[in-house]
Formats: sequence, C-alpha cells, structure tokens
Amino acid sequence: MRLLVLSDSHGHIDRMSLAVERALPDAVLHLGDHIGDAKKLRYMFAELEFYMVKGNCDVNAAGEKEQILTLEGVKIYMSHGHAYNVKNGLAAFSFRAREVGADVALFGHTHLATLQKAHGIWFMNPGQMERNDPIRASYGIVTVDGGNAILELKELGA
Repeated sequence: MRLLVLSDSHGHIDRMSLAVERALPDAVLHLGDHIGDAKKLRYMFAELEFYMVKGNCDVNAAGEKEQILTLEGVKIYMSHGHAYNVKNGLAAFSFRAREVGADVALFGHTHLATLQKAHGIWFMNPGQMERNDPIRASYGIVTVDGGNAILELKELGA
C-alpha cells in the first residue's frame, strides 16, 4: 500500500493535487494545518482513502488531534506535532510514539522535511506545500507491505 503524506498545505490544494498525481497513492495522510484542504482534496480524489489530523491552525475545524492506524501490519501514529513542541526537538513526540507502539510516527508543524529512525521508530515530517518557491514544496511517501515500511521524501518540483 502506497501512502502519500502531506502537511502544512495552507491553501495550496493545486500543489497537493499535483503530489497525488505524481505519487499515485492508495491513501492520503494529511498532518494538519488547513485540514479543510485535505477535505477538498478528498472530494477531488474520491477513489482514495483519506486520513487526517488537525493542526494548530485548525482550532475550530472538526477532526481528531491524532490518529493511530494499522495498515498492512504497520502501526502508524499521526499528529501535527505542535502539542509535543516538535519545533524544539522530538523528545515528547518520540515518547508518545513509543507509548502507542508506533512503527512509523508522522508529524508536521516545523515546515521542514525530515526523516530519521530512533528507538526502532521511523519519524517523518513531509515538509510543507506552502513554500514561496513551489519547486521546494515537499511530501512524503510511505510504502507498507507485510509489516514492513519504506519511507522517502520527495520535492514537488516544477
């Protein structure tokens, strides 16, 4: 199963749509900050599964602050990350990911794409869709199959 991971879209539905067209995912995971963008994208790509969480800019929006999914035997923890102060490090977020038994922990908020493994957990921030330079906008891909996960970061490009 191929998962497209997006965060911090801030109204750039056109860029999100392009990421869907390039990634050809089975599902889209949106990590907040403008969860309404994910809802609009879900309308555009109704054949795909969508999972989404709220970010700090989604105060009045309906939705969950975190989700825990098990897909193809891989446990995925989703949170925007602001509640765990990820701009100052991943300690609290990492603790929560270990607490829920995650194999993969996805977050946004910092607008910086990152991918690292610690404590046996993959941590990914797909970056943002809103960069002033759309060539630098980024997203993540998580491929899950038989209990294994392969993660990669991609720039949207021109």
